[in-house]
Amino acid sequence: MINYLLLAGISIGLGLLIGKGTHLLRITGVVGYIITGIIIGPEILGILKLTPIEIDTMTNLALGFVAFIIGGELTFSLIKKMGKSIAAIIIGESFGAFIIVFIGVYLLTHQVAEALIFAAMAPASAPAGAVAVIHEYKAKGNLTSAILAVVGFDDGLAIFIYAFSIAFASLILTSGVFSISNLIITPIIEIGGALLIGSAVGVFFAFILKKLVEKQEIITVTITAILLTAGISLMFNVSVILSCMMLGILIINTYPQDNKPVFEHIKTISLPIYVIFFVIAGLNLHIGLLFASGLLGLVYILCRSTGLISGSYISALLSKADPVIRNNIGLGILSQAGVAIGLSLLASNKLAEIGKPELGILIVTTIASTSVVFEIIGPLFARFAIKRAGEIGRGL
Repeated sequence: MINYLLLAGISIGLGLLIGKGTHLLRITGVVGYIITGIIIGPEILGILKLTPIEIDTMTNLALGFVAFIIGGELTFSLIKKMGKSIAAIIIGESFGAFIIVFIGVYLLTHQVAEALIFAAMAPASAPAGAVAVIHEYKAKGNLTSAILAVVGFDDGLAIFIYAFSIAFASLILTSGVFSISNLIITPIIEIGGALLIGSAVGVFFAFILKKLVEKQEIITVTITAILLTAGISLMFNVSVILSCMMLGILIINTYPQDNKPVFEHIKTISLPIYVIFFVIAGLNLHIGLLFASGLLGLVYILCRSTGLISGSYISALLSKADPVIRNNIGLGILSQAGVAIGLSLLASNKLAEIGKPELGILIVTTIASTSVVFEIIGPLFARFAIKRAGEIGRGL
């Protein structure tokens, strides 16, 4: 009998310890969590081995929490303050990364489906990396606000792009026949169903949470809402990320002041979930395949960076954004981790279902390994951007 409680304790404790070590080296703790998964995973010590069902369950749980917290940042007041230039930047950098990565991977592999899936991973950013740098250096200003808005909203757009891309890629891999009806209807059903589930659960729990004042009760009810939303989404085979993000959006915007503490409280218990999530990502990082996917990983890193920077610059230029934002925003949004890794795991599960598990392993390994690189260079470039913009706090 496998002692899952002991393994969970080892994973969280060791992950936190190694994460603290990487943090002291000025590298985000996420890198440490991933390294922990590699160390205790089947490729090195072999302490922790999980079945696909177990991995899928933990992945969806963690992504539900991540999506819920992201949704809580997407307030209507923030949307109004963003203006057309920030909206243009979000669209420009997301599709810039998608297009450039698709072209780069296709030129390397000559596989449309593979290029499409990798391109779908590119728009997702890692808000934690940018936020950590901004808080560490007490940054304030137009660029800082723009970075926060972009990394908060582009994950939502990334989910939409992923839903359409994985449906398109699945059609190519299973039949090779382009069916416009299936290509359009399948993603719309998944996205529409997710929005409907998140909205319905969100409206119901927004009213309940509004009435609660005790922290323990708020946390308990919020977890209930997240689990129900994620569970119902899995039952109907729709996006857990999108439905839980919609849950967060509804709860924060239905009663903005009353439900603000909901997200403050849930963040206090999110760390162990994040640790487990990234440890699992490390478990899926196949060391032996890293060398085989080395060139692919390099192409992905270069193309994603180029797409984000050029896409954000061009869209900022066309929308007449502040020059400080236009010249620096691309450098501040390079971090990639949680959502991208989560999407790669979901893609891997989908590919396994249609008989392409080897492609799924390649995608997870490449995205997990390149995320380590992005989680190192992302905060460094973000610091450079806010420093060049003159927005680092005084005395730092």
